[in-house]
Amino acid sequence: MTEFTVTGIRYQFPAEMSYEERTEAAKQYVAGLQKGTPVVLVAEPENPMDANAIAVYIDYERMGYIDKEETPVVHTLLDENQQCDALVERNDGHITLFLTIPGAAEKPHVMNSRPRILPPSPLGEEVRMPFTKAESTLQLVATRLLKTGPKQENLQQLLSLSARYVSLLKLSICHDDCVWLNSIRKKLDNVEQLSKEWAMTKAEAELLADVCKKVRACAGDMHRTSEHWPERVFIQQLNTIRDDKAITNHLYAKYCQTFLSGKDFGEADKQKMNLELERLRLWLQEMPWSELRNPEDLDAMALKVNYLGLSRTELYDLYCVILIVERLDETLDGGSFSMEEVTEQLLPIFYSNKVAVRDFLSNCLRMKSTHITDMVNRLVKDRVISDQSKGRDLWQVLHDYGIYTKTESNWNMRVK
Repeated sequence: MTEFTVTGIRYQFPAEMSYEERTEAAKQYVAGLQKGTPVVLVAEPENPMDANAIAVYIDYERMGYIDKEETPVVHTLLDENQQCDALVERNDGHITLFLTIPGAAEKPHVMNSRPRILPPSPLGEEVRMPFTKAESTLQLVATRLLKTGPKQENLQQLLSLSARYVSLLKLSICHDDCVWLNSIRKKLDNVEQLSKEWAMTKAEAELLADVCKKVRACAGDMHRTSEHWPERVFIQQLNTIRDDKAITNHLYAKYCQTFLSGKDFGEADKQKMNLELERLRLWLQEMPWSELRNPEDLDAMALKVNYLGLSRTELYDLYCVILIVERLDETLDGGSFSMEEVTEQLLPIFYSNKVAVRDFLSNCLRMKSTHITDMVNRLVKDRVISDQSKGRDLWQVLHDYGIYTKTESNWNMRVK
């Protein structure tokens, strides 16, 4: 029996309700649905967020959407009116619902190849980064876990793989990882049901319950865009790659040899670097999606990456271009100040969170003044920046290093 996941139920309740109120309302709604309740699925090609979206209706009221990772399969089951009937199967005990579609054949899990979504990489096949060691491990563990049958004799292997998977599952928002997460969540739901008939030790039962809880929570987080989960994962992984000297040194050396005819950026001709910088920026600017044109707004880029469902290769193509553009910018600017020096100055204002400071500076260096202050207001609200230090303390550091060139009064007028 093939199950399809319904998400976004909490967001169908009035916007005036708080996040907690909508969550509780969604939980009660889902709990009240009986197995076998009729459902109608309707494609929404006009949906501004996702043209592939498929809405879920009960009693002619929209109550959620088919998980975006599963819409390609569901699209093949829609009729000439882009609709089809389905039935409520079960829920996860919280706010996620699972449906079945009569006539949908059970299919083994196969990661089908997908057409490329991004334009061809401007770096070609020659200049690529290897996937990080952790992401390579994630691919291995996820695929092995999906192949392991839900049987009592496989319990130890399932528990071992599941525990390792839990430690890795928030590394990436690439398409494969999101599909694996949904499939593994359903598999562990099945294992949890079957395990009630198995002879398990207390430790085994506790470990199974723990991994199931964490996988479900992560699957829920993936859809909570209001909590900036996709942005955090995207930027965190970009920073991890940026800080891995073995990966970046290889990338920069290969890029310089291929496109700048030199061993490193220091040997390269300035004019050639300027041309390269424009070429790479043009690749971004010619994206069909505005959110991917501006590496200065990594939050918007991350959200679009999440909606588009990029492959790991495409995601790394994007990372490569971002990092090389940054390096070209730094080289051509002549290094007017040390990033580490500014970071140290800002640490107390960011509650000693070095990653948050680096994310902030990475965005600031490419933003207009008004966008910087808008970002500061959001970070203060999210408690990333100290409310006590958001005024003169922060303005002074940014002004001293030429990052924010307008006056303190202008700053205080915009930062609330």
